[in-house]
Amino acid sequence: MTRTINKSDNYMSRVLKHIPSEIVMAYVAIDGVLRTCYNPNVWADRQILLKLLWIVTAALTIITPLWLWRVMNVRRIPQLFISTFSLPVWLFALGGPFALLDWYQPAFGAIVLPIYTLIVPIISKSAR
Repeated sequence: MTRTINKSDNYMSRVLKHIPSEIVMAYVAIDGVLRTCYNPNVWADRQILLKLLWIVTAALTIITPLWLWRVMNVRRIPQLFISTFSLPVWLFALGGPFALLDWYQPAFGAIVLPIYTLIVPIISKSAR
């Protein structure tokens, strides 16, 4: 599936093309490996894990527009911005490094993701 959003795409196809699924899956894989190496219930391990997950999040956020531009051939700048911003939103919904913060509750992600999904088409011409 090409990632460039076209006028002929239906709404669901357009929404799906804004999700950087390969990048999200890379995060899920790295997160799984790190959580087997560092126990989040042990304070010292939790601190290391938290730092590593934030580094991974930052790196993948930087990689996202480059991946979409070079590999997926996305050329529309608004789509690149929306897809890049979608990564932290998805990681927030999945827990990601946020799950290790004291204030985070899984319900927050369950609220933020659908609201974000509804807002994207309102602010994006490419999603219409």
